[in-house]
Amino acid sequence: MTAHTSPYETKTAWLEVMLLWAAGISVAMQFAKFSIAYDALLIHYQEGATLTGAAISVVGVVGLIFGVSAGVIVGRVGYRRSLIGALALGSMMSFLESLMPNFELMMVCRVIEGFSQLGVVVAAPTMIARLSAPQHRSITMGLWGTFFGVAFAISGLFGEMILRHYGMGSLFFAHGLFIGGVACVLFFRLERNNTLYENQSNTQQSKLLAQMSQVYRNPRNILPAAIFLFYTCMFVSLLTYIPRLVEDEHLRSIIRTCLPLMSIAGTFLAGTLSQYLMRPQNVAIMAYSVIAGSAIMLSFFTSAPVLFCILAAVMVLSAGMVTGASMSMIPAIARNPNEQAQTYGLVAQLGNLGSTIGPPSFATMLSLFGVQGLVALVLVFCVCGGGLSLIAKRFKNNSSSL
Repeated sequence: MTAHTSPYETKTAWLEVMLLWAAGISVAMQFAKFSIAYDALLIHYQEGATLTGAAISVVGVVGLIFGVSAGVIVGRVGYRRSLIGALALGSMMSFLESLMPNFELMMVCRVIEGFSQLGVVVAAPTMIARLSAPQHRSITMGLWGTFFGVAFAISGLFGEMILRHYGMGSLFFAHGLFIGGVACVLFFRLERNNTLYENQSNTQQSKLLAQMSQVYRNPRNILPAAIFLFYTCMFVSLLTYIPRLVEDEHLRSIIRTCLPLMSIAGTFLAGTLSQYLMRPQNVAIMAYSVIAGSAIMLSFFTSAPVLFCILAAVMVLSAGMVTGASMSMIPAIARNPNEQAQTYGLVAQLGNLGSTIGPPSFATMLSLFGVQGLVALVLVFCVCGGGLSLIAKRFKNNSSSL
């Protein structure tokens, strides 16, 4: 069976798509489990806030440094092989972490988990796109875009219960079981015929550094990733700082719970719109425009907490739409699976960059200028992301540029 005779040209392998989505959720929990266990880690290791915070972020730093090279290497090694290996590696690291080793060894485990996470976020979406029929591809990529938010929602619901009743070791052990279980199911479920996923061109024979350089020069790679970058610059900061601007404790609790759910809803909405109504580039333009408009209105309703929360929810819903649009844009304008994998690697790299520079930037602007500082920074990111989305419209779906 070749790529051209794949049965997935006419139908979507929904079970495999859902399992690959579960793989994404399982590696996103590598961030979530340490986030919800932050206070317990502080008490257990007594290493201070800075080093304990580094234990959370180091997983993302791996993606920041090696994102593009991972996109190239996974295309060479094979997507199925890379995916299963990355999940197995992540499972082993979680089991080792459950033994609560000394802090230095724990940090080594976290670095290795970073490579596990990177392998999955490069391989899984490429395989999802390949296993999706054209009429469902934007929907399945929108589904993929929710994996991070879903992981945090599940971890907040069940992880905190495990942590509270059984401790950190049990939390990490449970994660090891989950990610290992996903690996086992995918090992037996995914077809071993790699021609379903691989590009049949001879690009794999090119040198690694030359191929990486080509990724940065290819607008089909850089544009979706850069559009995603300006989303990540805002997203974590909006979830972190907007609830703190709400004085009413009850409303603050509600908005803290609702904002991640609004993001997930926005990602699904973008996938549906991209599939049936408009191109992903137009969805991204619309989303960035709504974020900017809501941010401007936000500055006028700081004394009306209910309206403030509604506008904040609209902002985060629209931010989630940027995720769905970016993910749908990748298979839409990429010319082959290898190009898709390279873009997902670049998305991992730039996404981690945005998550790194966003929170301190917003913290500084809030401390200096208050809500107006937050609004100003949001507008800057929206102009950049919206402008790149306009440029991306020059590229037709899976064809040469206009």
